[in-house]
Amino acid sequence: MALLRFLAAIVRRINDILAKIAMAIGMAVISFAALALFAQVVERHVTGQGYAWMNDFPPYLIPWCVFPLMGVLLRTDQHIKVEVAPNLLKGTALIALRLFIATVCLAAGVYFCWSGTQAVGFFILLGEVTETEIEIPFWYLYAAFPVGFGVLAIFAIERILEELLLLFGDKPPSESTAAGGTAEGSA
Repeated sequence: MALLRFLAAIVRRINDILAKIAMAIGMAVISFAALALFAQVVERHVTGQGYAWMNDFPPYLIPWCVFPLMGVLLRTDQHIKVEVAPNLLKGTALIALRLFIATVCLAAGVYFCWSGTQAVGFFILLGEVTETEIEIPFWYLYAAFPVGFGVLAIFAIERILEELLLLFGDKPPSESTAAGGTAEGSA
């Protein structure tokens, strides 16, 4: 039990850092997208013409906002979900359900991280670039996929450890977000 608590604490500290990085990336992407589109509107209004890249580039960055945040959403329980079974289950059955969900998230995260890495390697070999004013290698865009699912897998490990602690009758530390808690102080 002490080893499980120790591992959970280490993973939680790592994930605290990862959550801050993922949130910073997400905020930077959304900020850049909004500023680029606003700058394009101003430029078109002032000069009568605009740069196409200001319109084309923000959608290419959205995967870098979405995929790295998957783990943070799992951790804070803010992901899209259907809550039929959790509303019907109590106690150990509810913990077992959350443990199963976290295990599925871990398996999916590992599989899609590995598959995404293979796809990025393929796009690197192809050497294709976007057809915008500023050419960007496609693999830069697709790299968000394995990164995001790798981050999801790490956050799923945290959730699994915390659910195991609950299952064995041990309360996770207070900054934990397991069991549908909130993310106060963790993201």
